[in-house]
Amino acid sequence: MKTVKDRQSGFTLLEAVFVLGFAMTLMSFAIYQGVNTLSNYRANAAQDVVVTALRQARLVSITQRRDVQVWVEQTVTAPGQVPSINYQIVPLGNEPPQPPMKFLFPQGTQMVLEPGIPDTPMAFGNSAPVYIGDVSGGPKVMVFHPDGEFTDPNYNLLNGSIFIGVPNQPGSARAVTIMGGIGCIDHFTWVGTRWE
Repeated sequence: MKTVKDRQSGFTLLEAVFVLGFAMTLMSFAIYQGVNTLSNYRANAAQDVVVTALRQARLVSITQRRDVQVWVEQTVTAPGQVPSINYQIVPLGNEPPQPPMKFLFPQGTQMVLEPGIPDTPMAFGNSAPVYIGDVSGGPKVMVFHPDGEFTDPNYNLLNGSIFIGVPNQPGSARAVTIMGGIGCIDHFTWVGTRWE
């Protein structure tokens, strides 16, 4: 006859299955959050690239008292290519052109307009991922001037937005806006129901 003392302690099969199921559920939540965090990290990095390029172009224009041309390369035509924001000081007279400055997007990010996400609070338009001066992709020539203004070649002020993110991930939507009259560059993050 066995007594209470002789019983061995341990987990039953049912208890072990329950604990294992609970651990797997927690791991699945952690993996899901990790994927979203990576998308947000990449989108934030891409937004920083755009903001830095535009602010640097404006600063170069003001400090060097020169016009600085800006252009966007959003079309990716070959594997390994990524979108970029570029600027170059406009040469004077017979001066040789300086090499352009190119700011590349992080891998996996693009200039993208996710369906269903509204325009930014600046309301410059969202008919395309790059929508500057009411033109998809922006005018061919966009220039920062020494007074800080952002214009087309005819000195018409340009307002616009560049929408950024990881394609098919609306939670990664970001936007950068440019206000032509003062060259103000601002950025917004989509938080699911509104831009912040």
